[in-house]
Amino acid sequence: MPAIVGTVVAALVAATVAACAPDPPAPAAGAPPPTGGPAVAVTPYVDVSLPDPPLVAMADATGVDDAVLAFGLATDGTCAPAWGGTVAVDDPGITDQAAALRNRGGRLTVATGGASGDYLENTCDTASDLAGAYTRLLDATGATGLDVDVETDIPDETVVAALQQVQQQRGGHVSLTLQVADQHQGLEDQGLDLARAAAAAGLRFDVDALVMDFPPDGAWAQAMTDAVSATRAQVATISPMPGTAVTIMIGRTDTGPVTTLDDARTVARDVAAQGVRDLRFWSLGRDRGGCPGASEARPDCSGVAQQDFAFIETLRDAVRDAPTTGRNGS
Repeated sequence: MPAIVGTVVAALVAATVAACAPDPPAPAAGAPPPTGGPAVAVTPYVDVSLPDPPLVAMADATGVDDAVLAFGLATDGTCAPAWGGTVAVDDPGITDQAAALRNRGGRLTVATGGASGDYLENTCDTASDLAGAYTRLLDATGATGLDVDVETDIPDETVVAALQQVQQQRGGHVSLTLQVADQHQGLEDQGLDLARAAAAAGLRFDVDALVMDFPPDGAWAQAMTDAVSATRAQVATISPMPGTAVTIMIGRTDTGPVTTLDDARTVARDVAAQGVRDLRFWSLGRDRGGCPGASEARPDCSGVAQQDFAFIETLRDAVRDAPTTGRNGS
């Protein structure tokens, strides 16, 4: 065959193959959108029930504009949500800052549950009522993500049904923040059961491992990374497999261990290498100095010597520079 004819035929064949090739798979519905930044997002929890949450100050100082707004709780034993159970969901001090972060391209998540207070999940009578409470939080802030932080007994079936309703009506990303038993087991049995039920029902979500409040076996940084590995092994047994996120507590923790800046850097590099989707921490209001050596955890400082926003900057830089295996799960 003459060379020029062969070249033309080869080009035609290549064009035909390309035209017939399937489109690349779209990202899973509900997954955070891909960005040009690190494969691992760094996302602080922000206790917006406290005065003057420093959302805009964080973005100005660090360039990080994602946040989890916490916690939506029941108001006076009713199904009406409020921040911390007391602050109106449309409080301008919160919604104005939320809008400022969204305008910067920030990804906002609203969280319910937490360590204390009256859960909406245990107050709303039906899945539809609970979905309505979730929707009020999302609408007030313009958030696209919804996180349920489970640290007490909840009605799994009702919660999963409510999350499905919200996801079907408006899309968006869902995460279930679940307690870790210890660094060897990973998630507590109750949380793992909830994750299995959610996956079986068809919910698209991440499992967010609450890597805190457990007794460490050895060094604290190693205990946290071991807990992440154990959790990821559990998540891998769920079908369809959720994505994985991790939440740490910076500085002085509630149960004694102290997460130092070096510990945070170690965990960030490890979770990036493991393919974790999102690295979160409790909390933005604590990411400041002012109480080094504090014997108990405080809401307004970390308990270690640091500059303001030192933890978020450390985590940001560590995940940016770490080798990654790519996002796992959904």
